[in-house]
Amino acid sequence: MKRYPKSEAGFTLLELIVALAISSLVAMMGAAAMSTTLDFYQRNAHRSAAREDVRAIERTLRHEWATRGTTVRSDGSMLQFNTLHPVARRALADLTLAQVQYACETTPNEGLVLIHRISVPPAKGPNSVQRNQSPMHEETRILATRLEACAFSFLGSALGPGGQPQPRWIASWDEKTPAPELMRLILSGVRADMPPVVYQARTGARSR
Repeated sequence: MKRYPKSEAGFTLLELIVALAISSLVAMMGAAAMSTTLDFYQRNAHRSAAREDVRAIERTLRHEWATRGTTVRSDGSMLQFNTLHPVARRALADLTLAQVQYACETTPNEGLVLIHRISVPPAKGPNSVQRNQSPMHEETRILATRLEACAFSFLGSALGPGGQPQPRWIASWDEKTPAPELMRLILSGVRADMPPVVYQARTGARSR
């Protein structure tokens, strides 16, 4: 009977088990590293998307607030005013004045969202009666979703301890009060690593 040298007998069962264990450990370490890398890129993508949403909101609000009318109404979670230049999805011809509304509302699927609404009244004619007429154009879109905080405030004045008026941020604004010059929008994302974003808009002369 032919006998093979011991060096040509192949791997033993113990050696195969050790090799499989080492290969499994290396594969697990590689999978963990890949998962960490993917999570890092996803976090950066979410931050970038959040920044883009905030920039889009800033551009929209700044453009509309710059030509706002004299009537402003807000309860802290909703802002409504008239503007000459609404930011709509399609061009609005022969526009004189439009009413825009920013509302912080809670939805079943997206949580707290910031909604932008535009309502353009019908054109005035020589014999037209605008009461009970449908708007010429209406549009609603969601600017930001899954927010943790969404609030408006306005720079007004209140009497200080000495009886002198002092500037103070006010959470609501009555439409009978002259329109404020400074408005602030605070947005905070659901993700803990997204800091709150504060936006300020200024129109007219500087507030003193």
